[in-house]
Amino acid sequence: MVPRAIGVLLAVAFVVLTAPSTAAKTSVREYRPAVTRMDYVAGDLVGSVHSPRTLVGSRPLVVVEPRGADLLGPVLARQGFVVVVARQGSPERHLELWRQVDARRGPLAERFCGFAGHLDLPDTAHQPIG
Repeated sequence: MVPRAIGVLLAVAFVVLTAPSTAAKTSVREYRPAVTRMDYVAGDLVGSVHSPRTLVGSRPLVVVEPRGADLLGPVLARQGFVVVVARQGSPERHLELWRQVDARRGPLAERFCGFAGHLDLPDTAHQPIG
């Protein structure tokens, strides 16, 4: 009697383990960070911008030089800042470029059109981070 019970149990286990799954598949939610980074080149100006993925309302814009910005940029972007890293060219020239973006004109206007109207622009560019 016991060998037959073991045989039935093994047969059931085999069917269960080899049968196609009919359970609903769970979807794994893709991780999407709350911030984004985009690089740009405009003439002799090379830079990158760290920003919140969704721009709602007015966001303060900070222009910094590259030293330490790749670490600090995403942190500030998570707090709602738009961080422009002036990789090549003066921070003041990058600030002027982003003033043009906010006014929907200039060489970056089409690519960064989603930023227009959402930037709280400083009077002058900020000093280097570091």
